[in-house]
Amino acid sequence: MENPAQSLAGGNTTPAIIKVGRAVEGAIALFLAILLALMVVAISWQVASRYLLNIPSMYSEEFLRFSLIWLGMIAAGYCFVGGRHMSLPLLIDVLPPVPQKILRFINSELSMIFGAILIWGGSTSFVANSKMLTPMTQIPVGWLQSVLIICGAMILIAETIRVLCQLGIVPRDPQAPAPTEGATFGQLAIATLIVAIFGACIVTLWQSDWMSEHVYSSLELTSTIVLFTTFVVFLIIGAPIAIGLAFAGVLTLGLQIDLDVMMPTVGETMFNGLDSFGFLALPFFILAGNIMNATGLARRLIDFAMLLGGRIPGSLWQTNVLANMLFGTLSGSGIASATAIGGIINPVAREKGYNMAMTTAVNAASAPSGMLIPPSGALIVYSLITGGGASIIALFMAGYLPGIIMGLSVMLVAYWYAKKHGYEAESDKPSRAETMRLFMRAAPSLMLVVIVISGILGGAFTAIEGSGIAVVYSLMLALVYRGLNLRKLFEILRDTSIVTGAILFLIAASTMMSWSMTFASIPETVRVLMTSVSDNFIVILLMINLILLVVGVFMDMSPAMLIFTPIFYPIVTELGVDPVHFGVILIYNLALGLVTPPVGTVLFVSCSISGEPISKVIGPLLPIFALQAAGLLLITFVPAISLALPTLFGL
Repeated sequence: MENPAQSLAGGNTTPAIIKVGRAVEGAIALFLAILLALMVVAISWQVASRYLLNIPSMYSEEFLRFSLIWLGMIAAGYCFVGGRHMSLPLLIDVLPPVPQKILRFINSELSMIFGAILIWGGSTSFVANSKMLTPMTQIPVGWLQSVLIICGAMILIAETIRVLCQLGIVPRDPQAPAPTEGATFGQLAIATLIVAIFGACIVTLWQSDWMSEHVYSSLELTSTIVLFTTFVVFLIIGAPIAIGLAFAGVLTLGLQIDLDVMMPTVGETMFNGLDSFGFLALPFFILAGNIMNATGLARRLIDFAMLLGGRIPGSLWQTNVLANMLFGTLSGSGIASATAIGGIINPVAREKGYNMAMTTAVNAASAPSGMLIPPSGALIVYSLITGGGASIIALFMAGYLPGIIMGLSVMLVAYWYAKKHGYEAESDKPSRAETMRLFMRAAPSLMLVVIVISGILGGAFTAIEGSGIAVVYSLMLALVYRGLNLRKLFEILRDTSIVTGAILFLIAASTMMSWSMTFASIPETVRVLMTSVSDNFIVILLMINLILLVVGVFMDMSPAMLIFTPIFYPIVTELGVDPVHFGVILIYNLALGLVTPPVGTVLFVSCSISGEPISKVIGPLLPIFALQAAGLLLITFVPAISLALPTLFGL
């Protein structure tokens, strides 16, 4: 008899529970798409009312603030359903099957505990704030905070179903990511026992006289050890990074505040952590890039890059770098650039006999350069973490030259390799008419960046409003060139919501860690530790660079920024480093980490596209990395490279 769990999607034998699950997921995806679409309408109305009608709309601003929180929280819960949250499954991948299954159960149970905490905190906030009204729309704040209950319930239900699927009690949807199957109740019992013992030990230790004595005598050092030890443990076992951030913050605060008193405030702290109008730039710029990519408008930039790169030896490699730099300005994602550009360049390179290991290395090393060239989501996140200490537009302008340096480093190594191995420039030079045609096809896509940057610089609109204008402009282009239909638009809105949700949930969870670090003066402790090694300005910056390079090897950019920006930012600003300059140093460092194993996501994507093993790509990648590292030192100790353009424009 056919196993219903293995039946084809949509067939008559598909179990009812799977059909219900798909319907619920579809409803959530539709809600997210509609909410994001309404946010686009609201930001468009805000710009129009402010600059065309001269009647600023406070209603749209309030709607956008709270819609963003709902979008982030609901999308975060949706990410748990599909297992899309960032984690580092290094230990899980090397364990034998039985311990691997036990560890997966442990991670699911930890996520379930966190979901329960969100439900608890959301219920407390709902009751406490039901009579408090928002200033403009007069909606009870408690109702808005009920999204914490919904998010917590989604996490709890998603992880419960994942556990039941692993046990074989609930059939797995063939369309869903496959969990480890064939687990037993005995393995679940072992995992539950481990979590229970771990929790009991924490409660006992936190309430002990020994811990109280250490907290009283050396609060900062004890808090620092607890914070980073907890996070590293969660990271090693492969728990979602956001969960690790939140628990690390909770346990650190628990040194000074009773856990039973603090737990209900976790949800409200996360809610307030996202209550910032500045975060709106993130989903809108991501959405604009996704529209340009999905509708084929970005391909016009690639054709233009091929026109420019064809004049240099190793022309396909040069084209790859230029295309990644141009495309990165639209997508803001190293992975998206490596995927889109690599997918086009690799078949041509293979056909023309290019060395594929070098081709893969070029694609991987140049893809993150677009994360420095604006508009950049990473620079936006940094600005928001610093509380506006570095303005978004100043960071945008500061990112141009370092982004070019990162790309130029790849081009120089590719040029040297091409000359050494006889890869000449393209012999067929395009005519003037063909050159003009390709430029005119790319011009509308290039104008997106020109309109946004010049508009913000000229004071025509803010960076947040500029992100909304970028969405409207990209939609208009997609309609003009007939690259968009209703189904594709829905998919773009849904995918943008999912990516946004994963990032915003990380930011929300990191507020617990940031709060605990500030409460326990951890940045000051780190500063004392670093200055005890040396008080020399150059040595400290070298130490920070080295730490960030190592961190980038093991951690993705978003969580690394959320953890280390609050630690290093006060240290470097006290040394007199400009906040904008440090933001560029930080992003450049972590961008290099995207190409270094074991967590080099961009490298893995590039290798999967080309089919080359990482072992072959490492060789040609090393000289590129060395030159990019030299560029990092240049950017670190020559601040003018980052600050010249912001200074020129009075930023």
